[in-house]
Amino acid sequence: MAETKTYREALREGMVHEMDNDESVVLMGEDIGVYGGTHLIT
Repeated sequence: MAETKTYREALREGMVHEMDNDESVVLMGEDIGVYGGTHLIT
């Protein structure tokens, strides 16, 4: 059975995966921070 994830979890997992695999990937924009930003994704 497939694991159920929220949209937030899937988005964060995808960003982490890409940043782990490609050092040229960066996040830029408003509300990006250590504490997760506005929607707790970053």
